[in-house]
Amino acid sequence: MIVGIIIISSLVLFQNFNSCAARQFSVIDEIIEYERTYDPNICVSIAEKIDLLNVECKAGFETPDCG
Repeated sequence: MIVGIIIISSLVLFQNFNSCAARQFSVIDEIIEYERTYDPNICVSIAEKIDLLNVECKAGFETPDCG
C-alpha cells in the first residue's frame, strides 16, 4: 500500500516537473545565472533549452545571441 502511494506520488511530481510552466521557470533561473556570470557555455546551453521549449511549449522566449 505504502509502496503504491510512493510510486504514484513520484509519477505526479515527475510529470509536474516536466510541465511547460516548470521548464519555463527552470530556464528563467538559468538566464538569471547567465546574467551574473556571462559564461558562454551557459549561454549555449540556455539557447538550446529555449529552442526546445519554444518548439514543445510555444513559450515564445527569445533565443540569446551567444556570439
